[in-house]
Amino acid sequence: MKDIVLFLAQIEIWFYVGLGLISFFLIVKLFSAIGQWRDAAFGLEREIAQRKFGTNLTFLVLILLLALSEFFLVTFSASTMPDMASLATPTIDLLATPTHTLVVAAAQTITPDQVTSTATVSQDGCVPGQLEWIIPQNGSEIKDVVQLEGTVNIPNFGFYKYEYTEPGNSIWKTIAGGNEPKVEENIGAWNTTQLIPGDYLLRLVVLDNKNVEYPACIVSVRVIVTESD
Repeated sequence: MKDIVLFLAQIEIWFYVGLGLISFFLIVKLFSAIGQWRDAAFGLEREIAQRKFGTNLTFLVLILLLALSEFFLVTFSASTMPDMASLATPTIDLLATPTHTLVVAAAQTITPDQVTSTATVSQDGCVPGQLEWIIPQNGSEIKDVVQLEGTVNIPNFGFYKYEYTEPGNSIWKTIAGGNEPKVEENIGAWNTTQLIPGDYLLRLVVLDNKNVEYPACIVSVRVIVTESD
């Protein structure tokens, strides 16, 4: 379903253009049928004109329903998918006994129960080879539907999610997530068409199979306006 919504969001303008052209053609035929109905002198002619009128009107209604469906899916479903995204519950491995300790930069503090690997973590929480963004990079400009790439590959992997917020806002909005490790590959998509252009923070969060959350990998991005053709 998510892939369908993303595809419809990408072709939204052309979809409306196509429906508009078909609607114009049907409206012309509809008025032609009305004229034939009005000028018909015999019952058979009126019956044929009525059938043409009903057929064209039915197709116009279907076109309207298609347009409304496209509008609803792109405007409402795409914008609410982040908040409705269902993340799979990680499976608890009772036999797992993580023993690794995270080496953290001086500016970051991790509680003892947050068990991670021995890789060095940068101040934004990204761990090369384990938890990092590939696309977008810090400071990138993005627009439309962005295909996100990154790495989420930690010991005792549980699941990951990616979220966004505005600078200075402590409330993060979940976009989506997954329950399979990824190494420099597509982890999902972000539909930015409903966002106000400006600066945003995008973070990648991963939890192990004991539901322990690792420090988030955060990048700063700027959503820009799509240029009209």
